[in-house]
Amino acid sequence: MTTKDAIKTSVLSKRWRSTWTSNQYMNFSLPVHSSLKFKSFITFVDSVLLRCTAIKAKRFLFDAPCYALIQSSLDRWLQFAIEHGVEEVSVNLRYWRYKDFLLPRILFCCTTLVHLRVSKCCFWVFSTVNWCFLKTLRIDYAKLNDDGMMRVLSGSPVLEFLELKSCEGVKHIMVESKSFRELVIDSHKFCGQVSMLKISAPHLLKLRLLGNSRGGEFRLDEVSSLIEAELNFNMEICALDKVKAHADLVKGLLKRLHHVMKLVMGSWCLQALSLMEARDMFLPSLKCRHLILLGAAGHEGVPEAIAKILESTQLLEKLFLQTTCTPNSAIELNADSVGRRVFAGEEFWNFVKWRIYQCLMHLRHVEIVDRGANLLAWEPVLSLLKFLLQNALWLDKIVINSTNSKSSQAFELSPRLEVARILLSHPKCSPRAKVILRYPFQGCPSV
Repeated sequence: MTTKDAIKTSVLSKRWRSTWTSNQYMNFSLPVHSSLKFKSFITFVDSVLLRCTAIKAKRFLFDAPCYALIQSSLDRWLQFAIEHGVEEVSVNLRYWRYKDFLLPRILFCCTTLVHLRVSKCCFWVFSTVNWCFLKTLRIDYAKLNDDGMMRVLSGSPVLEFLELKSCEGVKHIMVESKSFRELVIDSHKFCGQVSMLKISAPHLLKLRLLGNSRGGEFRLDEVSSLIEAELNFNMEICALDKVKAHADLVKGLLKRLHHVMKLVMGSWCLQALSLMEARDMFLPSLKCRHLILLGAAGHEGVPEAIAKILESTQLLEKLFLQTTCTPNSAIELNADSVGRRVFAGEEFWNFVKWRIYQCLMHLRHVEIVDRGANLLAWEPVLSLLKFLLQNALWLDKIVINSTNSKSSQAFELSPRLEVARILLSHPKCSPRAKVILRYPFQGCPSV
């Protein structure tokens, strides 16, 4: 609960009257449509901190509009939290039309920090950073530079998790720490005509590239310890030369990620691969055992992209498909100018069987999470499921999972039930293969 709500509990009993003053968890929030004016809000926060008797502050969370009146007070509030050994700080400032808040220098010397999240703040580092206990760092909507980023990372020796969301200015992320485990780059803003974000983290275990990251490219220099990677970003493609360039980008990333055990690929990356010409068709061999594919299965060329990936993952054991089975889906990537032969349904999968034969030797678990559609829209996925059921030698189960569907309250069970029945009546290569239908409502008929 917020600090304001905690104070309200003082009226419930005499014993609770002053309990809130020793609260170690401070949460100040000014909603967009709050009736509390800025000056009143500032007075309220000052009053709470003045009455605070806690020796240590575990948490300081602040969420408010980025107005000049509040910015001038935030410095002293942060200083109060730092002087009380705060372990978790979150500063979320709203509204773009005002200047970003310049973080106070004292924050960069807070040796008690364990978790830090800042949004709409200037992350300019002028001196040494001493975050000896910091484990998680999230920076949203900030202007960065390589020198400041290097100071932050070198001053955080036990950092385990770093997330940069909608940030710009940084071109190189280099982390040598053995504690560093996960890196998330979400909607990176590239600057300049030739822009690249280089990542070098020899001890990194998990990498996620997400969101709308237009205008540049990612390069992985040293990521030899990675065991899990997610490529779920998208970039705008217009001209044919850009189509080819971005297909090469995805292919290059896969080459650097050949050793990961778990791989997640988003819709844009799948479509980019689908536009590769025949001479560039073959992808690097991947050691991936768990593959997750996200996107619209009905997009033109996506089955070919899936086939390319399956061909490269010869040790694949688990295939997870989170698809949008909707007819006539809009296609972001224009493939008209890229010549290729298009196949449909079971004819296509039978044609590429020889290419993905090794994958079929190890595949055991297939699961699809759908977003709701009629039976006709299921056809692209159904043809793949029928093919896997008939050709995967050691397949244990195919799971049709509708429990997390956003539209689970609106659609009928019948299309999924019909898909399950079609699969049950289809020939199967593995005698132990099961077809399982998971549905959110009680009383769902078993198949």
